[in-house]
Amino acid sequence: MDNSELQLSFDYFDRDKNGTIDFGEFCELLDALDSDSKMEDDARRIGFDIVDSDNNGTIDFEEFAGWWLGQD
Repeated sequence: MDNSELQLSFDYFDRDKNGTIDFGEFCELLDALDSDSKMEDDARRIGFDIVDSDNNGTIDFEEFAGWWLGQD
C-alpha cells in the first residue's frame, strides 16, 4: 500500500474529518477489518492505547501508518 492509499484509508475512518481517529472511529475500523470477530471493549481500549503512542487520546496519521504498516 503506498502513502496515498494509506492516507485514503485513514481519511475514511476519520469520520469527523478532524485529522485524527478517536476511540469510536477506531472501533469502527476494527469492525471493518474483521466483522466476524467482535472484540471486547477492554481489548479495543488496549489496542487503541498501543496505537496512540503519544497518549493524547487520538490516533494521528503517523501513528496510524506505523501501526498499519507494521501489520503482517
